[in-house]
Amino acid sequence: MHGGLGSLDGEGAVLAPMAGFTDAAFRVVAERFGALWTVGEMVMAGSLLRGSAEARALLQPHPEERSRVVQLAGADPDEVARAAALAYGRVRPRAIDLNMGCPMPKVTVRGAGAALLDDPERAARMVAGVREATGLPVSVKLRLGFAQVNAVEMARRLEQAGAALLRVHGRTAAQRYGGRADWDRIREVARAVRIPVVGTGDVRTVEDYRARRAMGLGVAVARGAAGRPWFFAEVRGEPVPARLRREAAQQHLRLHLDWYARRGEAWALRAFRGHLKAYLGAAPAPVRARALALERADEVAEVLGAWTGV
Repeated sequence: MHGGLGSLDGEGAVLAPMAGFTDAAFRVVAERFGALWTVGEMVMAGSLLRGSAEARALLQPHPEERSRVVQLAGADPDEVARAAALAYGRVRPRAIDLNMGCPMPKVTVRGAGAALLDDPERAARMVAGVREATGLPVSVKLRLGFAQVNAVEMARRLEQAGAALLRVHGRTAAQRYGGRADWDRIREVARAVRIPVVGTGDVRTVEDYRARRAMGLGVAVARGAAGRPWFFAEVRGEPVPARLRREAAQQHLRLHLDWYARRGEAWALRAFRGHLKAYLGAAPAPVRARALALERADEVAEVLGAWTGV
């Protein structure tokens, strides 16, 4: 076990967070297919402390979840520590993940997310504060740097502050999602510290996964798992036939509808459209367009049963 976050010694991948995508229902499906652990959607520390209904909803785990890690973001180390203590008291996650990699201006302009890459001392205080406030393992999501690469310096400082694990996206914040993720740079980070390093970026196939594991790195998957939660089984060498893929998509839909039942079926189906589009990636464009306009759950389930994993 690595600081309570789970073993990286065997085969398997971590589900990395994606806003609006890695909600409770999707995390459960990923776990069922063998995700090592899952990281929930980013919760802003200030919003949680102010009692935001949206923040509380993002924080809430599914009853079936076993491996969920809560991700927090913020600019002020004391505020983030208080939010981490609140999260621990409410949902008892297995670890706290600090987002120091989000490149979106609405986050970085507040001094949060990837803005922390240019302030290693503040970032280190945040890690130490969350550890002290919760007693939980603390992982950190990083990028290679903000505009300039400084991930090795950051990693060493965060390790000294008590981070249990680092998850490094192989791009700078300035790159956002353009270009190719630089896994050689991620490996440099891993060689510079003693704590585990999990890389992320451009892992779309089992071959991608194996190449990264051959570098001695842990692997996290985000967009590569969209519409493919069985990816976590495949990287373990467990084939998932088309029948089981279709069943998984329909199971996900049921979990999603149950989780959002209080908001009504119409709202829940609209919220599922991103997942639906991903599951139907191989379907003809007219099929996808018709599917995204469906307003009944049974019709959506029928389309998933016909086109998922083809």
